[in-house]
Amino acid sequence: MTKFKTVVNKAWVFVAAAALIAGSSSAMAFALDRNVPESASAHAAGITIDANAYNQIPAAETGITAEYSVTDLSKTVSDQKEYIREKLSMIDGITPEQIEEKYHEIISNMTPGEKDLSAEQAAAYAAGILKKAYGVDFQGYTAEASFSRSPVPNSDSWTVIFHAPKEDQNTKRYIASIDSVNGRMLDASFYNLNYREENNKDLDNPAWTNKALQEIAKFLPENVSITGSKVVLATPAGGVIVVCELSDGSAYAVRLTGENKEAAAYIFFPNGYDGSLDYHPATGKSVG
Repeated sequence: MTKFKTVVNKAWVFVAAAALIAGSSSAMAFALDRNVPESASAHAAGITIDANAYNQIPAAETGITAEYSVTDLSKTVSDQKEYIREKLSMIDGITPEQIEEKYHEIISNMTPGEKDLSAEQAAAYAAGILKKAYGVDFQGYTAEASFSRSPVPNSDSWTVIFHAPKEDQNTKRYIASIDSVNGRMLDASFYNLNYREENNKDLDNPAWTNKALQEIAKFLPENVSITGSKVVLATPAGGVIVVCELSDGSAYAVRLTGENKEAAAYIFFPNGYDGSLDYHPATGKSVG
């Protein structure tokens, strides 16, 4: 989960698809308040939950057919060549040769290879993950799939954004990022088009952690259980982030928000939680 490390102390990160030029793989950014109340200290919990859900869903088993349409944005990258070159030319001191080098690097980083899933396969995995998380019916939706090549080995990804047939201010967009080779979940989330900011209250209530355990259980294989949990961040604007450690050595994080403690976003840590979401108070030597 290296791609989250540099930004997640300031934000719960799902970067917009346009930012894929920079090599990111998610789909929107939601900044969290740095002023964390003392009540956001870690809570330990041990619990065993049996669930049939799993985050790695073979495309052939997702039940996805012509339920939604898929737009492969990786095939439109070359259409932006003049725009990309124009933006690169604005860099001070850059030479024509460097512009061409950077241009081809950008195009390469946004284009899948032979080992990668197709956009349609990626959308099927993403739809299965999001249905498991939110129970949404994607009938008539449009799935926009963006590919991102990572500088970290074996970390290339697809990010898929599902748009409703008729969107208005109350519409939600659903997003999932997956491993581009095996379809494993990286993160999943939604956001409202009205971008309404919640005013979360009673942040030290154990109900937040209890709801997080219920949400994470949706993704667990039958023989995997939650062995511990802790609150790593809690703010009125951002809600509560809970990390759950699993018996197989992996971990999940979930951000809950709103009166109903809705799961706005999930992140999967296949190798265990790496501490990247932990709150670190600002000091006099801090930058940013």
